[in-house]
Amino acid sequence: MSIRVAHLCKDFSKRSETFIYDYVTELERQGVDNHVVANERVNPDERPFENVTVVPWPALWNPRRMGHRLLEELGLDGALDSSWRELWPGAEEAIERVAPDVLHSHFGRPGVKAVPIARQLDLPLVVTFYGYDISKLPRERRWREAYESIWRTAQAVVVLSEEMEEAAVRLGAPSDAVQVVHLARDLDDFPYRPPSAPVSEFISVGRLTGKKGHFDAIRAVQKRIEAGDDLQLYIVGDGPQRDDLEQYIQAHNLQSSVELLGSIPNAEVARRLQKADAFLLCSKTAASGDREGTPTVLIEAQAVGLPCVSTTHAGIPEMLPESNHSLLAPEGEVDAIAERLRRLRACSDEELRGVSAAGRETIETSFSLSSEAGALRKIYERAVHDQEHTTAS
Repeated sequence: MSIRVAHLCKDFSKRSETFIYDYVTELERQGVDNHVVANERVNPDERPFENVTVVPWPALWNPRRMGHRLLEELGLDGALDSSWRELWPGAEEAIERVAPDVLHSHFGRPGVKAVPIARQLDLPLVVTFYGYDISKLPRERRWREAYESIWRTAQAVVVLSEEMEEAAVRLGAPSDAVQVVHLARDLDDFPYRPPSAPVSEFISVGRLTGKKGHFDAIRAVQKRIEAGDDLQLYIVGDGPQRDDLEQYIQAHNLQSSVELLGSIPNAEVARRLQKADAFLLCSKTAASGDREGTPTVLIEAQAVGLPCVSTTHAGIPEMLPESNHSLLAPEGEVDAIAERLRRLRACSDEELRGVSAAGRETIETSFSLSSEAGALRKIYERAVHDQEHTTAS
């Protein structure tokens, strides 16, 4: 059964959102006809894909957008469907031209915008949530209420972990509609290399934001250096915390031990992972309530064989084999993170290779791009079937 899918998203394709591009291109390889409708096209050279239609979102000062926000504040749900369609008419027109069998919206915000389009065009709707949209946004009443339209309309609500599944159900998603599909990577791009002792060079990858816990990572490494360990930490990524992180590094004379590499192409990230001895990610709940889903980079790190020190935040424990959970620390606890670094430093070659092999096996079993895209394809097929059955009855 050949299916045509219209993917609705904000940007296609940001470096920090490899997963959407990976899904789309792998689904294409599996015979799905994919079309993307986005507010903006970014990284076209690094992420080539032909079937992309750009429909800009109105500016903040646009009268229609201001009027729509007023409807939200007043709680006039009945008027919101037509307001969304009037606010972003080009999206509905672009999707109608594609004539898809399924509309797949990526992230909760576009999911809300997709609801009236799916209703108007009589399309089955799939919405995938990725993290902040299931943790941070629902702190606001207007988003909790807006999500109710998704719960009533979507044939499938896709999440990344069992932890997110529970969160979605608490917010009102029908339990029988919620499906777990893991973020995944093409493992051919991440050849395995067994580690060897001693572990000295750590790498961390992620935007420089609160939920990535980079301050905790630097402080934990600092504690081990002060205890006499010879450690190096490279941090890949950019973001609003960069200046503060650089100031901390300089203030504590860590310039020779901690380096911020900024945002680099994915191919260079893969090379950096191959060079490192181990991976460090200290994810935590940000002050705003923002949380991770399942960080893609933990897939990449374990795929290449890196032992991973991380936290028990969000869906992270589901990404590591239980045998490696001794390397997970409670989020935000710097002393505990430093202790996990010490444990890893104390491992023999044989112990490190056991950690590494278990991590790679978990990724091969549960986070392979081909298998997870295949699961998504089955969700599309089921959504089309359910929609046809509902229409016929």
